Amino acid sequence: MISALARAAARIIAMGIAALALGGCFYSERELIGFWGADTPLQNGVWVHTPTHPDGAEWGGFTWRGELRNQRRRYVSDDANFPHQNIRLRQLHEDIYLAQLPGEVGYGYGVMFVYAGGAMASYHMPDCSALSQAAREETGIALDEEGFCRLTSLDQLESVMRAYLDARADDLVIDGVYRREG
Repeated sequence: MISALARAAARIIAMGIAALALGGCFYSERELIGFWGADTPLQNGVWVHTPTHPDGAEWGGFTWRGELRNQRRRYVSDDANFPHQNIRLRQLHEDIYLAQLPGEVGYGYGVMFVYAGGAMASYHMPDCSALSQAAREETGIALDEEGFCRLTSLDQLESVMRAYLDARADDLVIDGVYRREG
């Protein structure tokens, strides 16, 4: 009984995390990573998703498990509650990818790290306010009233995320992990 309650609580938390991720701190009104610009480093198969605590430790057990597949250069699942439905990835550098997440009113952006030949990935949802004012000015992006940063081009997205990763290299928190099971 306790295990079932713990799993239910973890699913609710994961849905909350996914809702925050879809809102995104970096966003665009239109898709910046289109079909031809998308990369597909993740393997098709059964995957599990485990969010992480802000201290970096993975939570006990997984919050989602299901079949993941590449469909038109988007990752989709027919299994309920997939936290990152229709995500598109674009390689930024070696195993670092930009992640584009469709939301209700546009697209949110994050960073995904892909390992083990596409059988494992971790992700981070960047915080625009954590980027220095100088870096925002250099990349031509501004913090709006709600604390979000609106992106207008793929070039801007790439330069902003490079600046963000450079600035946050020592204190980047992983928000969740995906592992392929089969």
